[in-house]
Amino acid sequence: MHKSWFMIYWYEPTSVAAWIKRTLSMFNLVLFSVLTVLVVSEFRFDWGEQLLGRYLASTNALRPETGIIWKTGNQADRAHSYLDTIVTERQHQARSAQEATSFSELARVVLPGQWTGLDRERFKTLYLDLPDNMAAELIPPAELVWLFGTPTLNRIFCQGKSQGLEIYFLGPDNRVIRQLDLDHQFLSNLENQETSFSGTLETIPGFAGRIFPADQFFKALLSLPMEVLPDLITTPEPLLREKGTIVRAGIWNEANSGYIRLGFEFHANNDTKIVLVRAREWAVWRLSMALSRGGQ
Repeated sequence: MHKSWFMIYWYEPTSVAAWIKRTLSMFNLVLFSVLTVLVVSEFRFDWGEQLLGRYLASTNALRPETGIIWKTGNQADRAHSYLDTIVTERQHQARSAQEATSFSELARVVLPGQWTGLDRERFKTLYLDLPDNMAAELIPPAELVWLFGTPTLNRIFCQGKSQGLEIYFLGPDNRVIRQLDLDHQFLSNLENQETSFSGTLETIPGFAGRIFPADQFFKALLSLPMEVLPDLITTPEPLLREKGTIVRAGIWNEANSGYIRLGFEFHANNDTKIVLVRAREWAVWRLSMALSRGGQ
């Protein structure tokens, strides 16, 4: 049965006053007030978004990681992780370069294809530690004085190469003022020269099995004929410059061009340092024989 236009249900208000009375009833007013408070508080405190976000976060592990949003998020996470790795490696490389005690160590730190800056004072320290002949071969001292004495030098830049290391002196607008090439031959010759660095003899594989207490080493050395001694310590200056006490000495396990390296471990002020010098191979053979006899 359809309702006609003049029919009125029993529950419908029969007058305007009844409509107003029903509309402004206590229930409707309370309901309207509650809804108003909820809407206003949502705009003011964003509690709805927070509740939804917390719910989604709590159920995140239960939802499958599919769709373009998940793929985009995973790609972004991988990109951030990769960038963090690059930044960490660059920072570690820069720190290692600044702590390098020789150009050989610097070349080992800066791998082929990598680059890093080098502090002026660190370059000066590494250069001044070179033997005179090696320093002059790398760059004439007068030219280096000119480079550091002119205002055009802005920074020093190192780049690893498959054949060694390249050092650039950069001026304004990154213009290259001077380039130094440290090839394998130069670095090999440098390693065969006198050098010093922090550490202990045990950390150098070349001395494995041939490390002796200082007393035993020098007792055997001084037992040799006087004409042998100059060929055992050919350059005593690096040893005499060092502060501290020699506690151990080592003999390198291989010869190179008729020379064998000797290592001396110094202790001074809770610091341990190794000084390497070259000795004639035949003289080291005599020393090894004396050591095997106990210095007799």
